[in-house]
Amino acid sequence: MSWMTTGEALMKLPSLLLQGKVSFDFDGIPLTAEGLSFRKRLNLMKVGFDRMFRNNVESGLPPLLHTELTNVCNLRCPLCPTGSNSLKRPKGFMSEETFMKMLDELGDVLIGVYLFCFGEPFLNRNIAKMIEACTDRNILSLTSTNGTCVQTRDEAEKIVEAGLTALIIAIDGSTQEIYQSYRRGGDLEKVKRCASLIEEAKVRCNSKTPYTVVRTVVTSNNVDDLPEIERLSVGLGVNMFSYKSLGCLVKGEKFNDYMPVEKSMRRFEYSGSSGGARRLSECIFPFRQPIIFWDGTVVGCEYDHNMDYAFGKIGEKSFSDIWNSPRAIELRENIRSKHNKTGFCSECPYEGRSREGTALYCKELNPIEKR
Repeated sequence: MSWMTTGEALMKLPSLLLQGKVSFDFDGIPLTAEGLSFRKRLNLMKVGFDRMFRNNVESGLPPLLHTELTNVCNLRCPLCPTGSNSLKRPKGFMSEETFMKMLDELGDVLIGVYLFCFGEPFLNRNIAKMIEACTDRNILSLTSTNGTCVQTRDEAEKIVEAGLTALIIAIDGSTQEIYQSYRRGGDLEKVKRCASLIEEAKVRCNSKTPYTVVRTVVTSNNVDDLPEIERLSVGLGVNMFSYKSLGCLVKGEKFNDYMPVEKSMRRFEYSGSSGGARRLSECIFPFRQPIIFWDGTVVGCEYDHNMDYAFGKIGEKSFSDIWNSPRAIELRENIRSKHNKTGFCSECPYEGRSREGTALYCKELNPIEKR
């Protein structure tokens, strides 16, 4: 997600205070939160001051959450901890009760919730109810799907009617052969059907949302196929086509096999002699919003995917206590010191990235006025 710099935040302060409106983007996807209550505006100001003064004890609460509706998936993507079966924590689904506890405590300050992490979110049968709960509280909702689970008109209409703000649909090839080289176990025709059903449901429901994005992860197998994937996206009628650089959660030769040869398509510096992704000298990945895993465990970053540095658990403590727990404060101090790396930070894949963002290319195909 691309949050604002201090300078950008100051420029947008009049719009926030007077109109209750703030714009930002998630990996190149434009988002606008409007009609913000006084509490949400005040909290955003607190968060801005915390960032400006580099406070490790936060006076504000996070305006954005990354929630894992499940860590179960029906595909076997080789560089994903779930797909490669390398997650060391139990599998399960976030309950509606846990999700509502989270919203009951933070709903008055949240402006956005990202409803995905290490699993396929549409495998959670309560996803439409969770989206609707966000909509009722004027909270933006965005999720990402492999596109194989929404396969009927009724399923698509429920998502549209619930008020989902944006939907990322993963398509990593224009043919089944290229697509399945990474999305193992996937069916490209099902993914295309999902995109078409959502667009048709938007027309039937007279809705501009969700803002639909076909997203491609660039690998050595599909880098030459990107123009064809873009043409496919145009035909599906989605709002945007984009592609992003390959992440690094599974190390060693497996990652190198998928690394594009073209440096412009990489997120990392590369060392052929060592057979791995060479890291840059400085970490450029600060905390931006907490991650809440399916069982309610709160961590500071999605790359702590095995909960090695958990802050606490929803329902056991107040979120304020969790957000400013000794462990959370210690981790912020360690990250900002740039020297004393603790826990999962010592193996952070983002520390070696050669570019700040993950989105390499974003093109609006069918713009809409409000997102």
